[in-house]
Order: sequence, then C-alpha cells, then structure tokens
Amino acid sequence: MKIISHIKVNGIDLFYEKRGAGKPLYILHDGPGFDHRYFNNSLAELEDIRELYYIDFRGHGKSSKAGKKSYNIYTFTSDIEALRRELGHSSIDILGHSMGGFVGILFAIMHTGHLDSLILVSVPPEHGGIKGNYSLKARQLLLKSRHFFKKKRKIGKKDIDRDVLVRDILLMSWKNYVPERLHSQYSDYIRSLQNLEIFFDMQKELTDFTAVDKLEYIKQPTLVIFGEDDNFIKRGRKLKDIKNCRFSVIPSVKHLPFLEDKEYFNMVVREFLTGKML
Repeated sequence: MKIISHIKVNGIDLFYEKRGAGKPLYILHDGPGFDHRYFNNSLAELEDIRELYYIDFRGHGKSSKAGKKSYNIYTFTSDIEALRRELGHSSIDILGHSMGGFVGILFAIMHTGHLDSLILVSVPPEHGGIKGNYSLKARQLLLKSRHFFKKKRKIGKKDIDRDVLVRDILLMSWKNYVPERLHSQYSDYIRSLQNLEIFFDMQKELTDFTAVDKLEYIKQPTLVIFGEDDNFIKRGRKLKDIKNCRFSVIPSVKHLPFLEDKEYFNMVVREFLTGKML
C-alpha cells in the first residue's frame, strides 16, 4: 500500500510517500535538485521488514520552496527531526544516498536518541564541491556561465536559463553516475526535474560541508555501501572511522547501486537491518 502526503514542519510543507509495513525507515535523496522518485521501486524488497518513508527535502520535488538561506544540510536535518516528531515515531532508521547521507550523518550526531541505525549509500564524508565530479565539457560550461548564476541575464539577444543550464550539466555528466544501460532512464529522470536553480544555490554549502571530524560521535550501527566504480569511494573510505561500521562494496557499479544491482543491494541492507544472513 502506498500513501502520499504533505505535512507541515518548520513552516513548510514537507512531502513524503509511505510504503510497506514495520519500523520506519526514512529514505533521503541525493541533490541538490533531485527528489525521491529516482529510487523508483528499487527498494521494494525491503517493504516487508520496514515502513519506508520517501521524503523530498524542502525546495525539492513536491515539498515547499523556502528562503535560499534555509537550503542547507542543518535545516534539512531539522526538518527530518520535525517530521519524526509529527509522525509520532519514537525512533527511526535512516537510509541516505549521497547528499541525503550528509543529513543522515548530522541526524545521527544531533538526534542520537531517536536513531537506531544508519545506512549511508555513496556518501563521502566531505563533498569537495562540483570540481572533478562532472565531465570536462560540463565543467567548462559551468565555468563560462559562472557570472550569470545569481540571476537570469541576457548575453546579446540570448538568455541564460538556469534550469536549462543545470539540466545540461547533469545530462552531460551521466557517465560519472550510471552505466550506459541506465543512460536512458537517468536522462528521462533528469529531464523531468523542475526548479533546478537550487543546484546553484547549494554549491557553496556542499563545497564547505565536512563531517570528517564528527564521525567519532556516531554511535549507531552504520552500514556504508559504495559501488566499486563510484568516483567518491576513495574519500568514502574515511567513514570506516565510525566505530560500529560495516563497509560494503558492490562490484562493478557506480553511484546508484540500488538501481544498478538491486538484488545485491537489497540483500546487504536486509542482512544489516534484520541481522539474518540470506
């Protein structure tokens, strides 16, 4: 059964989609600019052991827009805690993918008593900014357009549309994130996104974010999952500093292991959540 809802938290309407039954597992998406939809049905095999809550962060997907200064990892974390209280969950599990994992890390530190376990998927403990994570062509486009980012401006008779620019950058960088067989699916998803200006609004936030010096404060059992071919895996190995950490590498996949090898991914997560080998 699928339930779709909005709930008022911290002055905004936060969207979530609920599936499955059992203890709540909050699913936190990547970004900036993405939403929960790219998970598709990849986590359906977990619905018999957990009640899955797919959440759109503020300014993303079907959640409310807000002031640009509120688009940061700390506010997102506060929204998730407010959502937990509104839904009446005494404690939760979190599965955070990439940027969503940043929120998961902060939640584990700031709201320790309300988090039972943490699953970090393709999450480096520090982002390092956009440089180096996109194709050369996309980076050149970004650099050439940098001084137009604050607002839409005219160059001669041409307009720079920030949504179009972000979409082009993401479409040109697909090889860094998914294999060729998922190119069409990835591209269709990127083309469906709206309000992509938040991509630029949050670049400094992501560049500056680091949790390296905070990992020792995470006490919950933590599962870290990376694809073997993910560009972030080298930096992600720092997560082994978490005391109660299990580090799992899925062979021959990139940044979206739940789409590239759904069976392997769900097997690892089920074993972690249930403590039972399959």
